[in-house]
Amino acid sequence: MSKFSILILFALLLLNSCRNRGLNNSDTALARVYDAYLYASDLQGLVPADATSADSLAICRSYIDNWIKNQLLLYQAEKNLTDEQKDFSRELEDYRTSLIVYKYESELIAQSLDTVVTDGEIEKYYRSNKDNFKLRNDIVQVVFVKVKSNSPYRKRIETLVKSERQEDRDSLEFYCIRYAEDYEIADEKWIYLNDLLARVPLKIDNPGNYLKQHKYIRQKVDNDDYFVHFLDFRLSGDNSPLVLERSNIKSIILNMRKKLLIRNMTRELFNRAMQNNDFEYY
Repeated sequence: MSKFSILILFALLLLNSCRNRGLNNSDTALARVYDAYLYASDLQGLVPADATSADSLAICRSYIDNWIKNQLLLYQAEKNLTDEQKDFSRELEDYRTSLIVYKYESELIAQSLDTVVTDGEIEKYYRSNKDNFKLRNDIVQVVFVKVKSNSPYRKRIETLVKSERQEDRDSLEFYCIRYAEDYEIADEKWIYLNDLLARVPLKIDNPGNYLKQHKYIRQKVDNDDYFVHFLDFRLSGDNSPLVLERSNIKSIILNMRKKLLIRNMTRELFNRAMQNNDFEYY
């Protein structure tokens, strides 16, 4: 083990000892680049408590190497850039201002924003902006069951899959829970066609034509029967159904409220300051 590696391990042991005794960190120097020094105390918290000696050494060595490279680059930059090029006071002040304003706005939103979005508000926004919600993938409403071909309930399950009656859907779920290998009763929700095709051995090259021409499909593969009843479908590019957009619309409405809250707060602050002569133009 090199002398430098021994120094790192010694520094780590010293740091751990100081931390356990509640004392200040060691100031053992580990590296120098020109007039800049890296001390053992700068490694505080860098190494996980459960790290092995080898891992600790590797982590510290990597950190020290990166520190040296950065210091070398910084030295060259300081040496070769003009004072004007190194003056970031304007940028730093703008950044500080942005952070403070952002923090204040965040606190204002947390305290004052009404986060309750009703179904009526969501539906109203959807109706007014329906063309903004387009599907990127094909979706279907479908009843699908996979059952063993020798199941004594296969015929009954197929009859229930074909049915349009809601009470038969309830009966179908009863049978599926007990006897189906896989199933999906998506009569009141939408699922992606690709997700269905990952579970059902159907080859669909043109979804639009296929779904228009096939309402019910029975497919047999090995010892399994697949029963698929397409109830409805929407293709990529069609308007997305409201049920898929509720969460998205809620976020949009909340963002609109945030912007309105900040805009009203800024206007009120400006008007009050103007009335109190807290600012003036020159």
